[in-house]
Amino acid sequence: MSKFLRPLLVLSAITLVTPVRAQFTQLTDRVPSSANTLVLIDINKLNNSPLGQKENWAQRQEVAFQAGQILAPPGTEKFASAAQLDFDTMKPEWQVTLLDLNYEPKMPEVALRYQGTTDTIEGREAAVLPGDVYAVKFAGNTVAVGYPARRQEVSRWIKAIYSNSTGIRTGYLKEALQVAGLGTPVIMAMDLSGFVSAANVRARLETSETLKGRDADLDALAKVLSSIRGVALAVTVDGDRRIGAIKVDFSEDIGPLKDYAKPLLLEALGNRGVLISEFYTWDATFGDKQFQITGVLEPSGMRRILSLVEPPPSLQTYGRDRQKPNTEEEQKQLTVLASKQYLTQIDSLVDDLREHKGERKTMGQISVWFGTYARRIDHLSMVNVDPDALQYGKFVADSLRDGQASVTGAAASSRERQSQVAPQYDVYSYSTPIGVTSNWRGTTAYGWGGWAAVPNDVRRGQMQSQIRTQERLKGNSSANLVLQNIDEASADIRRTLTQKYNADF
Repeated sequence: MSKFLRPLLVLSAITLVTPVRAQFTQLTDRVPSSANTLVLIDINKLNNSPLGQKENWAQRQEVAFQAGQILAPPGTEKFASAAQLDFDTMKPEWQVTLLDLNYEPKMPEVALRYQGTTDTIEGREAAVLPGDVYAVKFAGNTVAVGYPARRQEVSRWIKAIYSNSTGIRTGYLKEALQVAGLGTPVIMAMDLSGFVSAANVRARLETSETLKGRDADLDALAKVLSSIRGVALAVTVDGDRRIGAIKVDFSEDIGPLKDYAKPLLLEALGNRGVLISEFYTWDATFGDKQFQITGVLEPSGMRRILSLVEPPPSLQTYGRDRQKPNTEEEQKQLTVLASKQYLTQIDSLVDDLREHKGERKTMGQISVWFGTYARRIDHLSMVNVDPDALQYGKFVADSLRDGQASVTGAAASSRERQSQVAPQYDVYSYSTPIGVTSNWRGTTAYGWGGWAAVPNDVRRGQMQSQIRTQERLKGNSSANLVLQNIDEASADIRRTLTQKYNADF
């Protein structure tokens, strides 16, 4: 039996119409129906897997979450996140994450922890947090966290929940719910139906690095690719390994695509900033209207795939158990501990960007990761953190956003410059002799002549490739400069806090 058989069977089941188990129903019934991206995680199933028990995932959940290694905050049992994702920029226009927790969150204490404010929306306790985030408490231990924090839209969404006007009811995401019903611990699905036209796809294929120098039928490929229905990711834990599978579904038969399917998928993922190195070694399998790549998924790779989804803040506050400091010295020690933890969490995120520098092969990757990590810093707990440390955290988040803006600008410049490359032609002259005449002046040959221009797509493609390289180098230079400035600021804040508290930072 193949080592990858389980995820293959799991994703093959995405087209089943069997009833969804109730494990996610309470959460997904509250998801806005306009979502095009869905992530489902069964935390209990992951923690109770052999690998989860071996590595003590349940005990390490808070540490891993604060370090930005997992999406689900501590105390989460079920996680469902839905978003309206802009597939060109890979940025969510809105996102809602619903959590089943093993404790009852206290909205006033949550607001205090993040220096936010409290509210009541449609009779539900809510907290508005930094980073344009809201949290709404439902019955029991179910809570929703989302952004942007537009009160009117949140109010309308809550009303829609109680009028049974929400939930994933049709389409590709509904099929993804069937896989969740089979007990798969991690599912991510994107509904891409109607996303792109055949004409647009064909224009992109003309400049594809994958197809350069290959005799591909671009019209046939464009017809297949434009019929894409969606992409689904399933992750299972098999022994001591995480096994991932990515399946791409189409409405058309994928026969013309088979020779190019995997490299075109990797190129598309790279252009949108979600390519990880292990994908290159994954095995490809094909069906009539779908193909799939499957392989071992490293922890860092899983984190990067799920980085498209914004992690919610932790809602644990420990308000009743935490004693207020009685003396100035106790408050000082509390500030030192909280500030150290805050800086350590930022270091972990920045180090991850630096360690995977080699994977930043496209401007899309830089843009997605910088923006995601900036928002994660926004959501770190601020309780008892030194004001200078908070200013440093704001500087890091703002710097990453500035870097993202620079890279996005470089990407836009690259597209514009490529579109301005005029068609290239090879010009040939010719002449065709017809006959010869003779008279008293001598002998004269005569005929037809002129010139012809033959399109040279290879030369035009080379010029466009050179532009892409130039702009990519510019984007990488901006990203490296951002990380350099953060390193300098990190050294400064540690010196400042060491002198201020006479403690090592």
